[in-house]
Amino acid sequence: MWAVVPIKQFGVAKQRLAALLSETERVALAQVMLRDVLGALKASGRVSDIVVVSKEPAVQRLADEYGARYLPEHHNGLSMAVAQGSAYIAESGGEAMLMVPGDVPLVSADEINRLVDYHGERRGITLVSDRIGIGTNGLVVSPVDLIPFSYGANSFWAHADAAHAIGAPVRSIALDGLSLDIDTPEDVRGLMTYDRSSATQEYLSEIDVVSRLAPRHNVGHAIVG
Repeated sequence: MWAVVPIKQFGVAKQRLAALLSETERVALAQVMLRDVLGALKASGRVSDIVVVSKEPAVQRLADEYGARYLPEHHNGLSMAVAQGSAYIAESGGEAMLMVPGDVPLVSADEINRLVDYHGERRGITLVSDRIGIGTNGLVVSPVDLIPFSYGANSFWAHADAAHAIGAPVRSIALDGLSLDIDTPEDVRGLMTYDRSSATQEYLSEIDVVSRLAPRHNVGHAIVG
């Protein structure tokens, strides 16, 4: 199984965390999350080759470190980056592809193995949604050019609809680590509640990110009678 990991340029990544992290910290966060993802893919016994697609020059060094292939991104946008990776995999003789984003630091080799095994060798797609059930945090597709990629709002359903339109089977599987992508302060809060070992959690602990998170308040409602 081939895997493709699309990565934004570090300097423009995670803008929704600007109120929580400085630009330097957001760059560091993007790098350490990518390390967690590449480490899980490398440790998986089901992934033979990893392709990283990005316009970020620093990504090439990280890709080399984990034995991944680096493709300079030709166009803008997540869908186009995944399509570029898919085309490269098809040209290289790959028949199936796993897509994992670079901002899911709790994904594990075990989850990747479960996803690949669940998909099997059949034609079709297997999806892993985000926490709210509308985004695509994981996708296995075979053959690799079965459907167009449609990342963005409601991408989970866009990918499912594209497969249904051509009569291809669609399956989904719930994977806790893979479902958590880090985009907002609430995502960071959720990440830090997990008792797992990840480089991302270690980094966020080092900069004491928890102390910066706004406390949650329970609002009581008075009953007037």
